Amino acid sequence: MGDDRLIDVFASRQYGAFSVAQVREAGLDRRAVSRRIATGAWVKLCPGAYALTSSPPIWERQLSAAVLSRPRAVVAGDSAAYLHRFQGFSTQRPVIMVPWSGNGRSPIARVIRSTFFLTVTTERKNGFVTTTAAETLLTLAASRKEPSLASLLDDCLLTGKVTIDEFDPIFDRIVGARLAGAGRLRTLVEQRLPDVFEVGATYLERCLQRVLTDDRIPPWSQEHPFSINGAPGRVDAFIPDWLLVVEADSRRWHARQADFEADRRRDNGFAAQGIQVLRFSYAMLTKTPERCLVNILEVGEHRGADGPV
Repeated sequence: MGDDRLIDVFASRQYGAFSVAQVREAGLDRRAVSRRIATGAWVKLCPGAYALTSSPPIWERQLSAAVLSRPRAVVAGDSAAYLHRFQGFSTQRPVIMVPWSGNGRSPIARVIRSTFFLTVTTERKNGFVTTTAAETLLTLAASRKEPSLASLLDDCLLTGKVTIDEFDPIFDRIVGARLAGAGRLRTLVEQRLPDVFEVGATYLERCLQRVLTDDRIPPWSQEHPFSINGAPGRVDAFIPDWLLVVEADSRRWHARQADFEADRRRDNGFAAQGIQVLRFSYAMLTKTPERCLVNILEVGEHRGADGPV
């Protein structure tokens, strides 16, 4: 006969979705499933997962169905980043991780197969089992270039989503493995250790000046004086035509962490004057100066002599 009440219990905990295994646990056979789909009570979301038609067709329901459709699957990649509230991530196509031997195809999700699945650390977020913030950064490193990955890592460290120490067991686990992006992430993490050499401010300013000498950039002034909320200060470079401040950050990581709030207040003060701020790190200016230039020019395209368009 089956127990629809048990299905309701499962669905209430899983954003309206439930698995084939849970259908069997409720005592329902294939004919019972077919009847409920035919009458519109249920909808099949993908092989291995269904949902109550009465449940809202939200992103969480799709993600839940993707996880439920695969034994031992966990939320990973962009979806895990969204659940951890990483900056710049939204509810796009669900991403899950499965063991390397698992099926890599799904009609409703992107599937990551991992040879390290059994040792990947996880936690619960919003009712989902998801990779930890540090593990999520490792997964994202495979598809992100260094400036973007560095910015994401900095934000996660500064907002307390992850600590430097959390990466040690991860890097120990994957030593010797050819894992896309792992070396890039390791380098960025090592640059943020407390005892890392602090590059001289003068040297980094010269690196910034070389970027700013491009003919496509309007005239700019060096060490430009400013007043923010009555407090005097200077910036590395100011481009008046674009109302754009460009800074080269030579501080050690722990100093940037300590100054995080002060930097935000300063940037907000500039924003109140219609001025945008771009900040470039040592890695950005020394390893990818062409990307820094492109970034400045892209911002300049949207700003003119009268400020933002």
